[in-house]
Amino acid sequence: MKSNKPILFLLGAILCNAAAGQGESLRALTGRYVPQAENAMRKVDGLNTWFLYDYDSAFLPIMDDFSVDRTRKRWSQPDDADVTLIETIYRLEVAGVSEPDMVFATDTTFFYTTDMTDTSTTRVALPAVEVTVRDLTVYVPTEEVMTGWPPYNLYDTLQSPSIDTLDVSSSLLVQDSLMVYSVAVDQGTYVMPDGTVVPLVLWEDDDVYVNGTYPIEPPTVGVATFDGLARTGYPYNFPVYSSHGIADHLTSVPIHLDLPASDSIYLSFFYQPQGLSGDNNVQPQDSLVLEFYAPDEQTWYRVWRTQYLPLQDFQQVLVPITLERYLHDDFQFRFLNYATLSGSFDHWHLDYVRLGAQRTFDDTRLVDVAYMYPESSLLETYTSVPFNKFAQAPASYMAQSVAVLQRNLDIDDRFITYGMDVGLDGGGGEESFLNGTNTSGNAETIFASDHPINSGANNFEYDPTLSTDFAFWNVEFWTNATPDINRYNDTTRFTQELSNYYAYDDGSAEMGYGLNSSGAIAYRFDMVGGDSLRAVRMYFNPQANAPPMGNPLTGTFLITVWTSLSPAFILHQNFTPSSPNYRVDGINHFVEYPLDSTIYVQGTFYIGWVQTEGVNMNLGFDRNRNNQNKIFKNTTGTFSNTSFQGSLMMRPVFVAAVDPFAGVEEGPSTRIGPELMVYPNPALDAFTVRIDGVHDGGAMLVLLDATGRVVMQERYNAGGVIATGDLADGVYVLRAMDRTGSPISQARLIIQH
Repeated sequence: MKSNKPILFLLGAILCNAAAGQGESLRALTGRYVPQAENAMRKVDGLNTWFLYDYDSAFLPIMDDFSVDRTRKRWSQPDDADVTLIETIYRLEVAGVSEPDMVFATDTTFFYTTDMTDTSTTRVALPAVEVTVRDLTVYVPTEEVMTGWPPYNLYDTLQSPSIDTLDVSSSLLVQDSLMVYSVAVDQGTYVMPDGTVVPLVLWEDDDVYVNGTYPIEPPTVGVATFDGLARTGYPYNFPVYSSHGIADHLTSVPIHLDLPASDSIYLSFFYQPQGLSGDNNVQPQDSLVLEFYAPDEQTWYRVWRTQYLPLQDFQQVLVPITLERYLHDDFQFRFLNYATLSGSFDHWHLDYVRLGAQRTFDDTRLVDVAYMYPESSLLETYTSVPFNKFAQAPASYMAQSVAVLQRNLDIDDRFITYGMDVGLDGGGGEESFLNGTNTSGNAETIFASDHPINSGANNFEYDPTLSTDFAFWNVEFWTNATPDINRYNDTTRFTQELSNYYAYDDGSAEMGYGLNSSGAIAYRFDMVGGDSLRAVRMYFNPQANAPPMGNPLTGTFLITVWTSLSPAFILHQNFTPSSPNYRVDGINHFVEYPLDSTIYVQGTFYIGWVQTEGVNMNLGFDRNRNNQNKIFKNTTGTFSNTSFQGSLMMRPVFVAAVDPFAGVEEGPSTRIGPELMVYPNPALDAFTVRIDGVHDGGAMLVLLDATGRVVMQERYNAGGVIATGDLADGVYVLRAMDRTGSPISQARLIIQH
């Protein structure tokens, strides 16, 4: 398709997505944030559980462009309202009977008899039984029959009045159980182009990552990404860096396909290799595969495959369904990928899947106008700014306009109108705008729909008087063209945050950035006036050890703040080294690294770190917003701009009366020594302190305000209550000092009367 204008700044630089600049490199991610995974993967009360999900079958036609997530989220728990216990399967069974306390030895046990008159001992084997042993790690469990004996030996001395029992301590078969639950059909619905309401869930599994930030010029907003990560967000095989095999599946629900082949049934879809994510190592064993299920044979057949390719535009594929083996009810189709299994490598992006009858081999037309990407900000340059700074001059922070990419997929021009709706989360400040039209010359094109924000007739600003200390604004861009076969991709939504930090990134990492040698990373921020900087939030992504880059887990750095890079002038540097806090279960999970003391910054300043070893520590890198001119690295003795286009996932955090993310997890380096626990936090009238391993009378507590001034000193008393008195609301640093004045530990305390 032709485009009205150059669309992506990254197209010219995309091939460097796994390459290194001078002393720096981008690397593929190795984790994905799945909020439900951590809790759902734990056993419930120590029990083994298995969940069987029920699905509604689908009827033709079928359509999914992934602008909404139609995968089944398989994170059910036994106490969910739609979950029913249907069966308990026991591991051990004898003669058709299972008892909760069954235990058997796997080797012969005996009854020993000793006659003390001549100290002779005889033994007789205890009775054996045939035990059915089931493997409860799979469903339906496999089973085998084994011989078992009582899990003890008996000892009897003829001259003694009782028999002694000695338990067998190893080689035991111990009873266990598997609780099997049924999960009812998901009640969500989806509206087809003709207005027909169908079940929302179209896919039985949720291995793929439905997102809008990984692909390049997708047909519409949202794709299903296949990679080397399991549905939990963990790599399929993290320890073995070179492991390879089948990774993700995307399996349709059963489909009513009891139709004659003469109905001309076709499945079509778009795909793209690589995109903005993954790696660009084209390996012949990597591939994307399509399979069909033959219900009567209960067999999957491979019908289409393509090898991993260098970056290319989305390609549309049409596959006919003509063989009688598929033309039955309960037909299914699935996509799968072969990939490196140790991380987020070898990406395929799937879009606009359609299955229908009365189609032809050249049925590629899509009567659809759609947004292509999610948007993330109405601000100028930033995606978030501190609320108190914004409130001082709202107009100066609002963008003049926002260009949101749209695509007309049709071969004909369309009459297109577009606009924007905004409103404060929780109500208030609602406004709607009709922002423009595009009426000719748009057939098969990509165009930037320009939405005026703080300009023209709109003159829109977030109203800070409607909130106190922080605000969340809901924004929706919409487009309209009639006819249109899919209304779900006609809107793109996001939430604008104004709280206590600056951000350039959109909150989604496509790659990981770092230095390959000792040096420094600096990130430029410009503010009007000054404010009290207390911490830096960063997202680090874990990485399997890939020589010669070094093991990221060994990396350390010193949080540093500069006021100038040429010449370099350090305003603050932490004394205590920090280490990346990687969360394998979480992509885009920011961790807070407090400064050793709160400092005052104004005008232009730079945040970042200094590292003394050549370890790439995989700081999240957003490839959809280009702030290359604000990213600097120093591996040669002087600072220079990065060679990569994008934004670092690094955010300066300022003192604020209320921190809506006070619970953000702090990195392991934020603690000097033993854990200092403060509760409640935020504190109202008083708070209590406990320090692991520190006894009463041996420490002093010192409270420092945002300027570093000591505002309170107290003798440490484990569990004692400390009144906040006349202390003002705000963020404080609480330090514990030993008798010599050396720091023991520290923590952040928020006082909020």
